[in-house]
Amino acid sequence: MSLVRAFIAVEIPSNLKEKLHTGTQSLRRALPRPLVRWVAVGNMHLTLKFLGETPLDKLERLKGYLAAEVAAQSPFEIGVGKLGVFASFSRPRVIWVGVQDNGELASLHRCVETAASRMGSDPDKHPFSAHLTLGRVQQGISPVEREKIRAAIVSQEGLDFGKMQIDAVHLFESQLKPTGAVYRSLFTARLAG
Repeated sequence: MSLVRAFIAVEIPSNLKEKLHTGTQSLRRALPRPLVRWVAVGNMHLTLKFLGETPLDKLERLKGYLAAEVAAQSPFEIGVGKLGVFASFSRPRVIWVGVQDNGELASLHRCVETAASRMGSDPDKHPFSAHLTLGRVQQGISPVEREKIRAAIVSQEGLDFGKMQIDAVHLFESQLKPTGAVYRSLFTARLAG
């Protein structure tokens, strides 16, 4: 049985990727490698559901479920801005940019969860928290390094990257390489509403 490491996400438009890259340059300079492993601009996306290693036949079934579920949704816009960290400044793991949603993105996430559950995927254990991952923090950092991260993020308060239109979701394959992950779209499901 052939397995594919897969996830469902919204692709970020190239103009927004460029704004994110330009707008966070000072943050990346303040927090260089190895303290933070920054996500390559080309790999930025808004994850709706991580599937992990999934059999190809299940992914084929998922395509139909995904198309049917998201077709009922109308395209919509979200705002992109405000930096933050998971889990907290005392235990930073991920540096992210938040998205402002008036409920449509949460509704789209529920559609994706429904499609994935029909395929046999377990529901997410944590509540959905829409964000764009910018970087991953090295584990085991010192209190001084934690404070450096907090100060760098707080200094960027008020960042606003504008809005983006969501009109499709993509089923991606993720191949892990020594140089980083490589993503390939396997299927696109359009919001038609």
